Amino acid sequence: TRLSTLKNRLDRLLAYNRNRMVKAMRFNKNKADIYFKVLPFLLHSNYPDLPGYIEDEKCLFGIHRFQPEKVLDFELFRKFFPKSTALSERTPSPFTENPCIHSLKTIGSIGTVAQTTKSDCDYWVSVKNDELGPEGLELLSQKCKAIEEWALERDTEVYFFLMDIDQTRENSFDSAAEEESAGSALKLLLKDELFRTHIMVAGKMPLWWLIPPGLTEEGYREYVDAIYKSRKINPNLFIDLGYISVIPKSEIFGACLWQMNKALDSPFKSVIKFAYLELLLRKEDEALPLFSDRIKCYVTFPERLKDLQEEVLELENVDPYLLLAREIVAFYKQEKTEKKRDGIIRECLILKTLEAMALHKKKTGKKEQLSATMALMQKWQLLPDDWQHFTNIQFWNFTDLNKAGVKVHNYLTETYKLLRWILKEFQKKGTKITITERDLSILGRKLFTFYQVKENKVEYIRSLSRESMQQDDITLHISRFEGMDYYYALQGEHDTQSVKTKTDMMIRRETALIPLLTWMYINGILNKKTKLHLTKNYLSISLVDIQDLVAAMMNSFPLIPFAHISADQLLKQETIAMALVVINMAKEQVRGSKALNSTIISTNSYGEFFIQDYTTLVQLKNAIHNLLTQHYVSRWNNNLNFFIPDQSEIKVIQSMLEK
Repeated sequence: TRLSTLKNRLDRLLAYNRNRMVKAMRFNKNKADIYFKVLPFLLHSNYPDLPGYIEDEKCLFGIHRFQPEKVLDFELFRKFFPKSTALSERTPSPFTENPCIHSLKTIGSIGTVAQTTKSDCDYWVSVKNDELGPEGLELLSQKCKAIEEWALERDTEVYFFLMDIDQTRENSFDSAAEEESAGSALKLLLKDELFRTHIMVAGKMPLWWLIPPGLTEEGYREYVDAIYKSRKINPNLFIDLGYISVIPKSEIFGACLWQMNKALDSPFKSVIKFAYLELLLRKEDEALPLFSDRIKCYVTFPERLKDLQEEVLELENVDPYLLLAREIVAFYKQEKTEKKRDGIIRECLILKTLEAMALHKKKTGKKEQLSATMALMQKWQLLPDDWQHFTNIQFWNFTDLNKAGVKVHNYLTETYKLLRWILKEFQKKGTKITITERDLSILGRKLFTFYQVKENKVEYIRSLSRESMQQDDITLHISRFEGMDYYYALQGEHDTQSVKTKTDMMIRRETALIPLLTWMYINGILNKKTKLHLTKNYLSISLVDIQDLVAAMMNSFPLIPFAHISADQLLKQETIAMALVVINMAKEQVRGSKALNSTIISTNSYGEFFIQDYTTLVQLKNAIHNLLTQHYVSRWNNNLNFFIPDQSEIKVIQSMLEK
């Protein structure tokens, strides 16, 4: 019967949701407690000694249908808030009779194979703006911000996005990508991602799960009206976030550009999303069926899988990330070109899975989760041919790491060119592309910043990610050949003798030390955790000098992810944002001399780094004067630092600079 079918669908949905939560719990219980228990409790309460307290009676809070005592038991409450009196019988209740949050859901990788120790947790907080009013919305936003800050102090990165239910239903909502929007495709893709990846944390369930896939917008409205009229479901238990029947092809290109921008920081993580966009663009139909509909079939409409010639899966095997990867691999396998690209998808998928599972391997009893995931990937033919090679990535030499990164970047740039060609074909047919010139300028600028070669610019390498390139130990070795000094960086710890036989451990060779260190730092090879070693040499530079210089660099230039460079910055003329002046690193004698070797490392508002050398005091002073007059870079503005290694000449150099 229809009722039992509805009940079956609901049972399957709740079981699937539980499974996803259990996966997140297995991954990291403490963080999962914060995600699914503590944070909903804090959103549901407002009390002076609890995080997120807003001292304003106009502040609305609370989650519909949330039962705080069932979710956060007293023991867990005491663990996180040992001094709070919020639950004491002698104090007024921290809860409200009129909750304003209708539904709280995660969106993204939590509870999938893609979750890693670095994963943040984004929440889609469904509210009604007309219930809150502008002031109420602002106060709730402040409350969310305060809870985010509390979580961050506990090494848990979370973000709350307040989303109006009516706007979401009409696809006219403000998206997280609004600042650098790429047409409404991003909104629809974001909603598609919400539907296919969310975990229901608290409040009302999205009605979407109970609506058959494949309807038109009109058919969807009729179906919703019919089930509400039939009273088969209680409307107070659900929210209607609308439907996405299709994404117009004309909008996809903007989303591709946006994904390309995200890919600059960690390309292997973006490959699956980028490939999904290509899959949508290359399908023959003008209207594109979305993968969220497929996930819905796996969970609440399994009978539809027969039509798709798909097997019904155990609910614990319904992993939105893995299933999307399976779809993309199948799509790429059908390519008629010589150069099939399903291999790169498998490689990126295993890299993502291994990154996620790195934590499990260290914990006893957790290996079975990795084994189960690997078995499923093998069954679905998602493992690369040499997958064992990838399981040892932490032992790869630098050359192999570099090759893997270049391969992924090449995939992205080649696919981008292919998509541009598809775009031109669209335009020839008279199809209007919904991406603005402004968006093209912003995203184009980011790509230029990363890939463009300029004089004195320190190049970015095409790596898998800065994290993947990080080395635990780096040995610096200096040698002289035909009157020229050469500076080498090698993986691992070596001495003067072993360096000669370790050519496969070489990271890079430079004719100067500062460019070598800067290049390693901005590419993530050298970071705070890296131990530096220096072989015996004939120069007066010591290991302590090098360590102090690296500390000064890290202090002066916190690394900014490319995706976070703001649109406003990129649309303005580039300007130098920060500079570090390194003086007399080689500790040469300077008394009574106009000669003074120095180097200025600078970074601009586009995220590029430059190195400029000077040989005299006059040149250096002119350069410092230019920094002040042209870019407002000076000690007074806190964007100019100096580094002079410890030496007998230090007082003389300081007085020369002050004259």
